[in-house]
Amino acid sequence: MKIRSLTLKNIGVFEDETISFPEKQDKDMAEIHILTGQNGTGKTTILQALASGMLYTEPFNSDIWYNQDGLSKNNFEYIFFKKLLPYKSTATIKCADINGEIFIIKTDRNIGKSNHGFPSIYQSNPEKTLEENKILYSEYRQSNGLTFTAFAYSGYRFIEHQENISIKEKENYNPLENALEFNKKNNANDYSLNEWLANKMAQRNSAFFEGNTTEVEKYSRGIETLKQIIEQIIEIPIDFKFKNEKLKVVAVKQGQELDFDLLPDGLRSIISWLGDLIMRMDALKWKDDLPIFEREFILFLDEIEVHLHPSWQRKILPVVQKLFKNAQIFITTHSPFIVNSVDGAYIYELKLDADGHCKSEKPTISSTSMPIDEVLNEIYDIEPTQMYGQTVEHEIEDFQTELEKAYKKDKDFDKKELLNRARKLALKSPDLRNNVQFELRQLSKNLAEDFTI
Repeated sequence: MKIRSLTLKNIGVFEDETISFPEKQDKDMAEIHILTGQNGTGKTTILQALASGMLYTEPFNSDIWYNQDGLSKNNFEYIFFKKLLPYKSTATIKCADINGEIFIIKTDRNIGKSNHGFPSIYQSNPEKTLEENKILYSEYRQSNGLTFTAFAYSGYRFIEHQENISIKEKENYNPLENALEFNKKNNANDYSLNEWLANKMAQRNSAFFEGNTTEVEKYSRGIETLKQIIEQIIEIPIDFKFKNEKLKVVAVKQGQELDFDLLPDGLRSIISWLGDLIMRMDALKWKDDLPIFEREFILFLDEIEVHLHPSWQRKILPVVQKLFKNAQIFITTHSPFIVNSVDGAYIYELKLDADGHCKSEKPTISSTSMPIDEVLNEIYDIEPTQMYGQTVEHEIEDFQTELEKAYKKDKDFDKKELLNRARKLALKSPDLRNNVQFELRQLSKNLAEDFTI
């Protein structure tokens, strides 16, 4: 299932805005939608609105759904009996499944406050009673196996150091508990990432000593998947090791054992959200036992570039796009290195109008051939002069002012002042020197006068 549009009414900075999400162009890559815009333009609101509905969107037997407005026998609407937002605020999400059939999710509730655990679903069939409409989601998923799910993560999260880890199975562990909370907090039935790593290593080692190679592969699969993804981003070997003396898990980075607290913040952030994703995916029962990289799911990522060096910002999205080819990814970012790191993603620039309401520009297509300065100019509205520090930016503006006076033959034009400003700029860097000399050559040609420095 893929999200194809979102309509927000009276939510945050959105008065009545519909954003459409086109299909991907490359079937062998994940479908990516990148939300950009200044602070306060509603990027995170969009993610939270989408996430608020997605935990509920597993279709059941299509024959039971009420035919809504005669559009299709499989059309349906999920109604959540939750507290209404003020001023009739609603988020309406239109989705399409693999056969192109359309589904509608209408969320009349607090955006960003995901329900915990498996919810109950209410079918909007007016011919049935409330109890007849009610379907217990957990029973359906547990008996049939998943074909679709969704997860949400923020870049503002770290894996923490943990000692005295209990190596035991948690019978009531629900891998979809808090799956759509951007900043997840564990409860008593959840695994921390440290506990999951420790348990998988213990199970793997036990199977190894018993000579059960099938079980060794089964318990190694999740950890090896996590290592594979991380190593493609940071381009150095990474491993995890359980230390018996303090019952803790450490990272092994280039042969050095390190507590998680001692790792660079960027690496701790990557391990945290990617590890949590793989941990949950590894625990989910999936229809036909489909491998993790083949599964269809939606991923909401809020500013995952936080704490990452630009070199890692350029690598993280391409790795995720390539490995999870059936995923649909929605990401907010302030980083031009994220924006031009992939081909074929849809970029949405959010802007506030004169009344303070947000509007989304028509999406453009990302390209790895677009240089950073062009991304800054076209996507982030950063003028070429703004790509320097503010001091140099002001000096460039003063130089441009003198140039305009020269072209207009303004009575206040002072040739000596122009050349002094030109020399001062030219000494800043070779790039500025080339730009200044180009401008002066153009001026000399137009005015038939020598303006060399």
